[in-house]
Amino acid sequence: MFLNILVAYDGSPSARAAFDQAVDIARTYNSKLTVLTVATPVSRFVAFAGTSGEQVQADVDSWAAEQAAEAVAEAPDDVIVHSIVRNGHAGPQIVQELETGGYDLVVLGSRGHGHLESEVLGSVNAYVHFHSRVAMLSIDDV
Repeated sequence: MFLNILVAYDGSPSARAAFDQAVDIARTYNSKLTVLTVATPVSRFVAFAGTSGEQVQADVDSWAAEQAAEAVAEAPDDVIVHSIVRNGHAGPQIVQELETGGYDLVVLGSRGHGHLESEVLGSVNAYVHFHSRVAMLSIDDV
């Protein structure tokens, strides 16, 4: 039985599919659902594009907050859901939340907005798989 579920959400099609699956599981077990969105750090090389790194980071932070709010708004009324927005690299941030949040299950989309992805799992999924002791469900949007 899963009582406390974490779902990583970045607005991608597979993250949306993962969110839908996490909602179904939370509804079935009357579980608490937490949506985690991670704002990735902006490269210092962004300055070479003639823009402010601080402004780009603010835009990324705003995007992450919007994604989290979108997911919470889409949740049905009978599911307890809240969101967390973090800054950093997605894999380590997800694992950190899993270690401190007392979760029974993490639900991830198999592909996200990341730059590099492995052949079998997305790079974030692979990181979480190898660094977490929490049950993981990987959802593909196909």
